[in-house]
Amino acid sequence: MIELCESVIVLDMDDTLYLEADFAVSGFNALCSQFGDRFDGPKFVEDCTASLYCGERGNIFNLALEAQGLEAEPQLIAQLISAYRSHSPDIRLCDDSERFLVRTGNRQTGLVTDGPEVTQASKVRALNLSTRIDHIVLTDSLPQGFAKPHPRPFQEIEQLSGAPSSSHVYIADNGAKDFLAPNTLGWRTVQILREGRIHDGVPTTPDHRAQSIIVSLDEISFTT
Repeated sequence: MIELCESVIVLDMDDTLYLEADFAVSGFNALCSQFGDRFDGPKFVEDCTASLYCGERGNIFNLALEAQGLEAEPQLIAQLISAYRSHSPDIRLCDDSERFLVRTGNRQTGLVTDGPEVTQASKVRALNLSTRIDHIVLTDSLPQGFAKPHPRPFQEIEQLSGAPSSSHVYIADNGAKDFLAPNTLGWRTVQILREGRIHDGVPTTPDHRAQSIIVSLDEISFTT
């Protein structure tokens, strides 16, 4: 159990508040419905899901099409990627995330998340976060080059909260990019390593390492 005294609780979204694999499977099913006349939809979903859990990234659709003896034509792949990113996801907050957002009480809350803006915005809507989190920064809405680990999105949160840097905590999953900037800015950092996450979360340098590690948001308590 760790105690937080910080007054601004800032969160990542993917594999922090919900399981990113759930979004992926939701997207695979959406493609099955939309493109099922062009390939075996259920097998496509099965193969994409298997590739996801085997750690494949970036060529999942190619592999699924090739498994059916189909050519992964660039135009089709582009259509699949676009539809996947823009679909309305069937996702929900993890149970401990629901409890955590209630327990933050009257503290300010924030969200900093990477990924295509249209995709991350659809996740925010599906999880109903705009009514539950005060300050939301989608890094893809910033000028190019300001995604994590750049400090710009965290500085945006500081401007929105009006609180000093030391009053912020960032809770996220990915040690490769999530904690470098907030560590540098003097924030407190907490890494959550959920069961079912799709990234290993290993920090690339000591500067990328979070100050605390948890496996559930239930491990956090608040001091007054």
